[in-house]
Amino acid sequence: MDPVTIGLAISGLKGAVSAARNIQEIGHGLENLFNAQQEHKKKQAKKQPDSRQQQILRMRAGDADSDDSTSISSVANSVLLERQNQIQLESLAREIDIKFGNGTWKTILTERQKRIEQKEKAEALAKENRIKKAKADKAFWHKVAVEGSKAFFIIAALVGMVFFLMYAAEKGGSK
Repeated sequence: MDPVTIGLAISGLKGAVSAARNIQEIGHGLENLFNAQQEHKKKQAKKQPDSRQQQILRMRAGDADSDDSTSISSVANSVLLERQNQIQLESLAREIDIKFGNGTWKTILTERQKRIEQKEKAEALAKENRIKKAKADKAFWHKVAVEGSKAFFIIAALVGMVFFLMYAAEKGGSK
């Protein structure tokens, strides 16, 4: 997601907070906002199409031909978009605090961080359990293979002895 999507998520959330039809809509809006921010962080390194603001900055800065991420227009565009989103986010935080009481936004952020950490711990534990189970399964099937091969050789030896005894009884009794 790009900064424009983050801005749209913030705007939609501000509308939901001001209307405050129900808490569930605000929750969905917050989830969309946080997801947009995470996606933006993940895709920040990838090349995005130029926004109108970036096109104007490139023309004014004189690097219309440049596609460098270190050019003044690229840096200015990313800084301006980040600052614009930060201002909108601060405004949203004030609105939520006004509507639901002082400190609500901070509580939302700390609770979200706590849940993310719990989720990461649960995922790490699940991964660790999967690894343990895979090792246990591997050990089990190895033991099955070893014991199965032992049983096969014992049965083969017994069958061989039975045939040998039958052969020996046949040859010994025919004299």
